Amino acid sequence: MQREQTWADEYTTLLDDCERRSERLSDWELGFVDSMQRQIAEGRRPTPKQIETLDTIWERATARG
Repeated sequence: MQREQTWADEYTTLLDDCERRSERLSDWELGFVDSMQRQIAEGRRPTPKQIETLDTIWERATARG
């Protein structure tokens, strides 16, 4: 039986994508990703600004080229 998807799953996927491409990220971005992972692990939802920042980092990390 498949487990129910939670609000955190989408963010966890984005954060994992960023971690797999850590060589493309700045030190600040890596720190942000790490901080977000801890926050979500503690069950705290990200703010709209944090979500926007994560989207920007993810776009850069996963861009082709």
